[in-house]
Amino acid sequence: MKKIGIMMLLVWIVFLSGCTSHKEMNSPSLKAFREQVSQAIPEIKSLKTVALPTRVTFRYTFETKPDLSVQQDIVKRTDSYMRTENFETEVLASYYEAFSKEDRLPPDIVVAMDTDENGEANFEYLASFQQDGEWTWSYSDYQNKAEKVTLP
Repeated sequence: MKKIGIMMLLVWIVFLSGCTSHKEMNSPSLKAFREQVSQAIPEIKSLKTVALPTRVTFRYTFETKPDLSVQQDIVKRTDSYMRTENFETEVLASYYEAFSKEDRLPPDIVVAMDTDENGEANFEYLASFQQDGEWTWSYSDYQNKAEKVTLP
């Protein structure tokens, strides 16, 4: 009986260790950004923003895959927003409070696009903060090696 109890405890620990904490992001400037980008790009069905321990994800949902110009427009708008003081004082401050209290390492910023409404992104653009203080964007379709992207 004692062995079964120990096994159940181990299973429970393994189960809990697989859970990743996340935080739904919501702030006045983020709400304004969502409204602005949704009005500018009507193909967007929804936009949710979630923080995870190493990233802040903007998850865009579409009925069909947007063309490259729409994708680039979304990435440029997100890039512009993440360089604002409101992003720093609201979104990043909330992220740091939840995940990076002491070292305040900037998270990766992910623009994930779900193009078939199944709840999973089909591809993403990722901005990483570099040592020189700049953000560098890359694109991944989750099948090939990520490639660096230069915004037009």
